[in-house]
Amino acid sequence: MTEAGNVTESPATLDVPAQTEPAFEQLPAGAPRGPQFWQRAVQRLGPTGWVPLGVLVGLAGVQTFDLGAFGILAPDIRHTFHLSVAEVDAIATLTGAVPVCFSVHLGYWGDKTNRVRLSVFAGLLWGITAILTGLAPALAVLILARTVGGVGQLTTETVYPSLLADYYGSESLGSVFTGYRWISAGLGLIGGPLAGILAAVAGWRVAFVALAVPTFAFVYFLSRMTEPQRGASMGLSLGEPLRSVREGFRGVRAIRSLRRTWVSAFLFGAGTLPLQTVLNNFFHDVYHMGDAARGNISLLYGLGGLFGIIYGGRLTTRALAAGKIPQLAQIVGYLVVSCGLGIMLMSVVPWLGLSIAATAFLTVGAFGFLPAYTTLVAFVAPPRLRAQAYGWSLLWYALGAIVLQVAVIGPLIEGTTQRVALVVLGVLVVAGGLVEITVRRFVNDDMARAFAGDA
Repeated sequence: MTEAGNVTESPATLDVPAQTEPAFEQLPAGAPRGPQFWQRAVQRLGPTGWVPLGVLVGLAGVQTFDLGAFGILAPDIRHTFHLSVAEVDAIATLTGAVPVCFSVHLGYWGDKTNRVRLSVFAGLLWGITAILTGLAPALAVLILARTVGGVGQLTTETVYPSLLADYYGSESLGSVFTGYRWISAGLGLIGGPLAGILAAVAGWRVAFVALAVPTFAFVYFLSRMTEPQRGASMGLSLGEPLRSVREGFRGVRAIRSLRRTWVSAFLFGAGTLPLQTVLNNFFHDVYHMGDAARGNISLLYGLGGLFGIIYGGRLTTRALAAGKIPQLAQIVGYLVVSCGLGIMLMSVVPWLGLSIAATAFLTVGAFGFLPAYTTLVAFVAPPRLRAQAYGWSLLWYALGAIVLQVAVIGPLIEGTTQRVALVVLGVLVVAGGLVEITVRRFVNDDMARAFAGDA
């Protein structure tokens, strides 16, 4: 390896052995027939084909239906259970944050057990609790269903990326993770409008039940997939099996790239995790925009995020093609910095049009870092620790959002103004991006250790 990330002989360029088992029992041999553009797309995925990616991305997408539905239908839920706005917001926050505490343990089981079976169980859990949300006869049942279902949904950020990294070779990972993020996010965008239409026709309870149905179809297809050999797609050895969560934590903590990423995630989590809530409050309080107008801003938020994933994915694919894996940390860092700068710009400009333009700009970075980040972790974390690596980063990301929002941003909003508080929030996000840029210098060493099986 040479310095500054110019890799002349890196793990990313090693020959990838063919998988010993097909990823899907019914997967036909050879390239699928169809239009030329479809054939080219499938060829970019390698011999594994599109089925594992299609099933996992579909399951991740329909699981986000429920998340969008809860936001859209919150007023209906509030009226049914006679809640105040503060109470329904507290329920949304609680049921969103508590499951994240289980991400590390879920990652541990993802590294220790059969991930396909674990994902099938988690998908069923999610689907059942989504239905239970719609049928909940009492508020306590609703809260329990949302909390337990959130644990099942965490597989999309821990176990699914680990599976995809083992189904596909290193040359395909940029395209695979871009597709995973972009399509699942795109499916999630239609969850809110679907929930609104269904609720208008048949009520909010029917909406939750109906949106849960596709989950079971994808779970069925997932159950027919086979567990890929850990590390085989990238030529990595598995190493000794894990004996405890503590042992897994020690292994992940020894990876300097990830340890530095935790600091970064803690800082920028405060601005990117609750970003949609932050934007809605800002445009409501500062520009006095109503529900319909803010709904249009939310659509812009989603479309900007989709563009950001495509843009970040292209940068990721180029870095992989050039063999410059450390550059992935820079891509993550610069996109996070752009998000922070966008938050500051949105908050300081005095005109609505410019604030909306800044919102479109910041959402590109808020989502665009995901393909590079997911790919980077797949390279620096050894196969036996990969799901836990995603889990620990997710935990620090959520902790930063909770701690900094409660201890810093909340008091600033109460004591000053929304604009001042968001400037500080933007500074925190920028700081997180700058920290992530420094991860670049640790990547080559961490990859070498991962490929040597030393971690």
